[in-house]
Amino acid sequence: MNYWRMAFRWGSEGRELWPACRRLGIAAIGYYDARWQPVVRNCSTMTKSEFDDAWRGKQPGNTTGLSSLWRFARVMKPGDVIYVKQGRNIVGKGVVASDYRYQPGVMRDFGCKWEHCRDIKWDATSGAVPLLLGAEQFTLLPLNKTRLAMIARATRTSIRETKQTEVREGEMFRAEAAFRRRNGTLIATRKAQSDYRCEVCGMNFEEVYGDIGTDYIVAHHLKPIGNRQRASRTRLEDIALVCSNCHDMLHRRIPPYAVERLRQQLKRK
Repeated sequence: MNYWRMAFRWGSEGRELWPACRRLGIAAIGYYDARWQPVVRNCSTMTKSEFDDAWRGKQPGNTTGLSSLWRFARVMKPGDVIYVKQGRNIVGKGVVASDYRYQPGVMRDFGCKWEHCRDIKWDATSGAVPLLLGAEQFTLLPLNKTRLAMIARATRTSIRETKQTEVREGEMFRAEAAFRRRNGTLIATRKAQSDYRCEVCGMNFEEVYGDIGTDYIVAHHLKPIGNRQRASRTRLEDIALVCSNCHDMLHRRIPPYAVERLRQQLKRK
């Protein structure tokens, strides 16, 4: 069994396609020349020499891309484990469930040309763990024992801090004024497990605003932190994900409206 860290960003500054891959149950990758033609097409029968020759004829300077695609197509195998990198976090984990295949158009519905793919059994319970492993330029990075130990330590720390996704929020701390402490890891985990769609009206910011709306949603505490007299537990199910408009409407009264009540109110209009 091999272990990998894989990123799903469309270009170095592009949008994150991890939610799309998770929804499709796949891992995918692709590299293109200046005319948006694949640098290498079907890799399934290529020798390493043939692959290197085809790659260097189009992108001789992109050695990290060469390594990532070859590993994905010819080194990775069913049963291997993938850890998903998104920004500065490890946000998902899955097990490779198929051999490599070349499938143009597999991600067309998400505005992406990636065509090298594998089926993945994604773990729906994986949370976000703040961690950078180095070698950030590699889309696909093999994980040695040192890096696996780093993931294990960071995961244990995250679990300990959130007490297995139950955290104490609302504790008072002082700067120039008094604020309520919130747990960013819990919220990041809740978002990473979602489809970034409002639980009240169904809006998805990416569908409305394009790339600038990718992976955007507002976390709403069903038990408002501001109303707590002391720190208390918050679980993943205590957080709803809503659009900005619905979030404002939920807070039109004190205590806030229930998500289900606002949903029913919207349906009556």
